[in-house]
Amino acid sequence: MNKPKAQEETDQADVEEKVELRNTEFTPEDVKRVWQEFIDQGDFQVLDLEVLNQSYELSGTQVTVTVPNEALVPGFEKIRAELLKHLRTSLKNDHISLQSVVVELDREKMRYTDREKFEFLKEKYPALKDLQDKLGLDPEF
Repeated sequence: MNKPKAQEETDQADVEEKVELRNTEFTPEDVKRVWQEFIDQGDFQVLDLEVLNQSYELSGTQVTVTVPNEALVPGFEKIRAELLKHLRTSLKNDHISLQSVVVELDREKMRYTDREKFEFLKEKYPALKDLQDKLGLDPEF
């Protein structure tokens, strides 16, 4: 209880030295399997599943999750600790770290008018232009 301060410090140092971090090797397939187990075992909201089903990048023990937009980051941060604990426990590696990166997806311009839709289809299917010329079609009609 009232130990000298020097002895308390050595006791703490002994405890810290005895903690060994697990460092078991794992493959990308192992990570994929454990990741899917986490999704299957959890009771997640739709937005959380949206993030968990995104692609991730594995670089050594660093797992980087791709988040499609800034609005989903708080949802990921809520489940991040639980996911990290599951990965470390299942893969028996305490060196695994988890981070998120927001990557905005490029969305195509919405086509509203018939002409815009027809022009898009002509680019996608060049034979449609020949049909338009032969049949004298007007997309605005």
